[in-house]
Amino acid sequence: MATIAQAAQLEACKVISVLQSKLHVSKPTWWLESRFHFSFADWNDPSRMNWGALRVLNDDLVKGKSGFGTHSHRDAEIFTYVVDGQLSHRDSMGNGEALSRGAVQYLSAGTGISHSEMNDSEATCRFLQVWLTPDKRGRTPQYGSSEYTKADRHNRLLHVLGGSGPKPAWTMHSPHSIKLHQDANVLVSECDAGHSFELELGPGRQAYLVCVEGGTSVNDVKLAARDAAKLISNTNGSTSLKMTALDQGMHLMMIEMAMQ
Repeated sequence: MATIAQAAQLEACKVISVLQSKLHVSKPTWWLESRFHFSFADWNDPSRMNWGALRVLNDDLVKGKSGFGTHSHRDAEIFTYVVDGQLSHRDSMGNGEALSRGAVQYLSAGTGISHSEMNDSEATCRFLQVWLTPDKRGRTPQYGSSEYTKADRHNRLLHVLGGSGPKPAWTMHSPHSIKLHQDANVLVSECDAGHSFELELGPGRQAYLVCVEGGTSVNDVKLAARDAAKLISNTNGSTSLKMTALDQGMHLMMIEMAMQ
């Protein structure tokens, strides 16, 4: 990773904000409120189909004693980041567990798998569910999960999912990250006000950043809770990226990936 002095000489990466007010809110039901970052279910916007390998990012609120019953997937790299409450998973491979705040659940659907995602508690559960296109079709299905404490992501970058390509040359905490079948990396962080990261976004790379809670400044572009940003580097050189927690602190998730 470059020193701060070196990073200051780099061109800043391009930041395109995606405000939460522009996200699509799902049709009202008694148990679910979902905000779609990209076209999903019965909402189709040709201009919002994907961001590189990132195909789906839904910010879901599921009320207690409800959830997504058994349904099937194939040829998708799916992961879930639990923000609040508890999410229970069961699948056709025999896996079953309940995960709480900060946990990451991964499902490589491959040739096909059925699963359910339920909130068996009384309190509302909030989680981000993300789908990436796989590097090839027809892989063997697999499941994995990791649980973390706040200390794992407090004022540092926690690398929760890796991929088929290299990790970014950033200082990261990476105790047991899961491997995606795609050239992508997923990081989360929960920071105190004023804490910042000065990074390089490598050549030919892009990222999608979600401000999960609090507020952040990304290369001087301010994001509030549930806002997002598309980050774009150059094809022939690295660019600088500075993320700073605003007064209320910041909780973020970043999906760094190959430019497409």
